[in-house]
Amino acid sequence: MKRITVGMFLLVLCVTSAVPQSGKTPVEVPFEFVANQIIVQVKIGGKGPFNMLVDTDTDLSAIDSATAKELGLEVGARGSVATGGGTEKNVVYPTRLPTVEVGAVSARDVLAATIDLKKLADKIGKPIAGVLGYSFLKDRIIQIDYPNSKIRFFAESPYPRIALAPNTVNTIAFPFRREDGDVIIDSVFINNEKMRATLDTGSSSSFILTPDAVAILRLDEQADEGKTSNSVGYNGEYANKSGLLKSVRLGRFAAESVPVTFWLPNTPTTRNHFK
Repeated sequence: MKRITVGMFLLVLCVTSAVPQSGKTPVEVPFEFVANQIIVQVKIGGKGPFNMLVDTDTDLSAIDSATAKELGLEVGARGSVATGGGTEKNVVYPTRLPTVEVGAVSARDVLAATIDLKKLADKIGKPIAGVLGYSFLKDRIIQIDYPNSKIRFFAESPYPRIALAPNTVNTIAFPFRREDGDVIIDSVFINNEKMRATLDTGSSSSFILTPDAVAILRLDEQADEGKTSNSVGYNGEYANKSGLLKSVRLGRFAAESVPVTFWLPNTPTTRNHFK
């Protein structure tokens, strides 16, 4: 199976109509949804708050280079090129965030990378000081409630037996796993073709198809004729095309006429990995 990249569209399914079973009250944090990005208020080292993105497809968390300097963070001397969307090279340097506070949720000594986020912030239209990635999220259970613009942090799963219950249209449980830094869902049906997908809250599109997936689905002509637009990733701008999928199915959830973004051949990867 070939892999596609899936953004916000699939994560909406985390917001179900089921009643949480946990007796413990979750920590609830509001977010802004701007340009298809989740933006939360975060304090770093007791300072802020700062605008930061929540991105499930970023390995390390990230801090804007100018913000890191403002905070007086110690930054490693040895840099590496970030692997992310865009045609430019963005060099990142290792650092650690002494404390990270998101509402009442806090973490210490969070591994991160410094990176220039100015172009991404300009595209979004808001200052962006950093990104909360896997190094912050790895030990947490979160629920993203898009309709109410809330992120909830749970001490234990609010749906402890959901995997044993039958799926319904409104409540769908599906397994995911991490592979090479990606959040992988193994069974997503696109136009009735079974594919693997990544789950990426940092994607600016609902669905993205790689060139390999475009070929398998025989959507080459639609991709060639689609409207051209520009996206911005961690390495600057890159061009893509837009189109429409006949159907998307995940478990018992199904949708028709779903907007899609086509990566062009030789598009730099949009996987947001900082080494």
